[in-house]
Amino acid sequence: MRRCYRNVALVLGTILLTSHAFSNSCSLGTLEVYAAEDTVSDETENVHNCILPGEENVETEIPAEESEPSPTEVEAEDYKQKIRLKNKEYNVLLRIVEAEAGGEDITGKMLVANVIMNRVKSSRFPDTVTEVVYQTNSKGKAQFSPTVDGRMDSVTVTEETEEAVIRVLCGEDSSNGALYFRSTRIENAWHDEALKAVMTHGNHIFYTI
Repeated sequence: MRRCYRNVALVLGTILLTSHAFSNSCSLGTLEVYAAEDTVSDETENVHNCILPGEENVETEIPAEESEPSPTEVEAEDYKQKIRLKNKEYNVLLRIVEAEAGGEDITGKMLVANVIMNRVKSSRFPDTVTEVVYQTNSKGKAQFSPTVDGRMDSVTVTEETEEAVIRVLCGEDSSNGALYFRSTRIENAWHDEALKAVMTHGNHIFYTI
């Protein structure tokens, strides 16, 4: 009888040790993931995930039998981010969209953001948001008037504008490759002679080369 009790105790002890080791292993894995995320500096890069204002960031449960993915795999799977911008670049994009399309619906705001990002991707224009927004032509005229008339500095970015910009950064684009836009209130604009109109939405006409 004593031998039976001793055997039972040995088995239970082994199970408890194994369980404790497994628990410590899982905890270390979780700590590694969050430590890796904390190493991203706001000064070098601000990751704007594809989570719209008001939405919750719900973590995906990882089945116990599967191996835990690396932080980069979690980011790519859970957030599906398309474009990363530094804080300064992101704020410039928000402000130019608000200044140019503050009175437009969310589609109109997205189209203006699309034009900015289309220029960033095009070899015809600078390759950063800030340089695109503040670019001047050969005569020193600003490409976007809010950069010189004070609107860029005075706007208050709305939640809808932030949603529009995030959706564009996450890959939504219905601009048909537009690189320019103008107000419908302007008559005899040079755009109509030199460019190809691709669409009209709200108070803006959009053009490509």
